[in-house]
This record gives sequence, C-alpha cells and structure tokens, in this order.
Amino acid sequence: MRILMAAALIAACAAAAGAEERLTFAEAEALMLSASPQAASSAATLEAARKKADSARAALYPYLSAKGSYYREGTSAAPAYDYYSYGLYASQPLFAPASAAALRSARASLDYRQAAYDKTASGLRYALAAAFADIVCARETVKLSEETLKRRAENVELIRIKYQAGRENKAALLETEATLQAARWQHQRYLKSLRLLERGLNRLLGRPAQSPVPELAPPAPQEPPADLSAFAAELDRHYSLRGARASLAEAAASRDSSRGAKLPSADLSANYVWSGYDWPSSPNSWAAGASVTLPLFSSGRLSADLDAAKKREAAAGADLRDAADQVSLDAEDAFLSWREARSWLDVAAASQQAAEARAWLVRKQYLAGQSSYFEWRNVEEQLINAKNQSLAAGRDLAKAGAAFRQSIGE
Repeated sequence: MRILMAAALIAACAAAAGAEERLTFAEAEALMLSASPQAASSAATLEAARKKADSARAALYPYLSAKGSYYREGTSAAPAYDYYSYGLYASQPLFAPASAAALRSARASLDYRQAAYDKTASGLRYALAAAFADIVCARETVKLSEETLKRRAENVELIRIKYQAGRENKAALLETEATLQAARWQHQRYLKSLRLLERGLNRLLGRPAQSPVPELAPPAPQEPPADLSAFAAELDRHYSLRGARASLAEAAASRDSSRGAKLPSADLSANYVWSGYDWPSSPNSWAAGASVTLPLFSSGRLSADLDAAKKREAAAGADLRDAADQVSLDAEDAFLSWREARSWLDVAAASQQAAEARAWLVRKQYLAGQSSYFEWRNVEEQLINAKNQSLAAGRDLAKAGAAFRQSIGE
C-alpha cells in the first residue's frame, strides 16, 4: 500500500512539474511586452504624453512662486551696504483660450499615443500567436516525420524480404532504400526549421536564443461567427480609428488655439515683497490686480495661422474617413480568410481520414499480392502528404484567427 501511495505521489509531482514547464499564451504575452524594445519605447512615449497632458492641465490653475535676491554695493567714498529682497508671487488665468486649447491638444496627443501603443502591442501579439502556431505545427511535423521514418524502415525490410523471396524486383528495393534516405534528410530539415522557430520565439520573449523552449499551450481556437457584425464594437475601438480621431481632435485644438490668439486674454496676479537694507526689519509692499491683453495688429500672421489650422483639420477629417474605410475592408478580408481557413481544415481532416483508410487497404492488398508496388508506394506518399497538409491547415487556421484579431484592433 505504501509503495502504491509513493508511486502516486511521484506521479503527481511529475505531473505538477510538467504542468509548470508549459508556457501559456498569456504568460508569453506578459514576457514579450516587458522585454520588447518596441513596446518599451512606445510605453515611454505614452508616459511622456501623459505627463505633458498633466502639465497642460496645470497651466489653468493658480501658480505660486517665491523669489529672493541679495547683493552688496558700495563706493570708494562711502561704506558698503547690503540690499536684499524676497517675496511671494501668485497668478491665476481668468480667460486663456490658448491654454484651454493646449490642454485639448495634449489630451488628443495622449489618445494618439495610446492608440500607437495598442498598435505596437497588437502587432507583437500577432507575431507571438504566429510563433506559437508555427512551433506547435513544427513539433507535430517532427513527430510525424519520426513515424514516417519508422514506417519507411519497415517498408525497406518488407521489400527486402520480398526481394529475397523473388517476389519483388531490385529496383523496388533500391527505390525504397532511397526513399528512406530522403526521409532521414527531410527529418533533419524539420529539426532545423523547428530550432529556427524556437530561436525566434526566444528572441521575441527577450530570452537567450539557445534557451530551451518548454511545451506551449496556445490559446483555444475560436469558431468564426456567421458574419462580421458581431465585431462592430471592436472595430469602432480600433487603434487606427482612435489614432485618426485623436489627430482630428488635435487639429481642432490647434484651430481653436489659432482663433484664440485673436481674442483677449486676462489673468489675475498678486505679490507680497520684503526689501530693504536692514534685516529682518524692513519695509514691505504688496500688489494685486488683473491684466488684459488684446492683439491689435500682427501683419496677417494670426489670420494665416488660423487658415493653416483649418486646412490641417480638414485633412485630418479626410484621414479619419479613409481610416474607417480601410479598417472595415481589412477586417472583412481577414474575416473571410479566417472562415476559409476553417473550411480548409475540414477538407484536410476528411482527406487525411480517407488517405488513412486507403493506405490501410492497399497495404493489406500489397501484402496479399493483390496490388502492385507502385500503387502501394503512391498511396503511402498520399497518406504522408495528407497528414502534413492537415497539420499545415491547423497552423494556418490559428494564424488566420490571430490575423483577424489583429485586424479588429486586438
């Protein structure tokens, strides 16, 4: 009983260790976004835009500063004396169209940088999904190649026995041996391709290129819906559209800033100052008031700036309409490709099933002397091709799904 319990415990520990070695897509995505230079650069730019928006917001609130000065002055005919001054200064904008427009522009720039970061993350996420699909397919292809090698070796032995018994010609034996050698060469190519893909994934995750890649747990495949209308909300939040809207908002803020330059501006200011030649007893003064500034003549500069801002706003509006059309078309293309890949997977699965049944039947017939070597060889090749085609169809479906998710801004 104790032996059985110990064996069960060892098996549970081994299963837990194996589970820990599996790399899920969510874990890989977190590693990728933290290690990618592109994501780091985009995140830093986004944080800088956020700070600029905070700075622009602060320009609308009171400003308080302290100022102090000291110097010693004298002449050859009089003793030197010390002079100092220090005080507090405060200001509050009352009517500042330029500052309000600058805040709107900074917020629009923040939205644009957020959309740019989401675009970078979406591109990296697609690259990661494609790497997962390629590696999973390559590993399954290697396993299939190992089975093929075993089957090829068995075929060589079978043909050799039939040749020695005088029931098969030497050409068939030589051809079967050559096929085995070709399968060994192809197996090495599959191993090389797998290693290159694993190195690419390590680089994507910011890991050493030669690090072993654990078992991958790709995201569960999704069934494509009947039409694209189910993703209307995602398309409306697409990073390209959000970026185009932010550019339009920034152009509108620039227009308001240019228009506000023609309007008066007003602010409230106050100060309290201590100054004199004696410390600490010294005279003090204070002042409080409001100021208004009204531009009168600028040689046409303000009007030209306003006209240019209006043209930039019109251009941004046209870019937004173009982006909306492009996002819709790209999403539809990716959606149709996704559904096509899903249908092709069914075709590949049915073809593999038919090829397996056909190969089993022809092999039995060949062993019984009811079919020729050439027919049996062709059926074997068809079976291997059907299995490889089925693996490729699964990989293409996973990549088509990832491409569609990227096309809707995920």
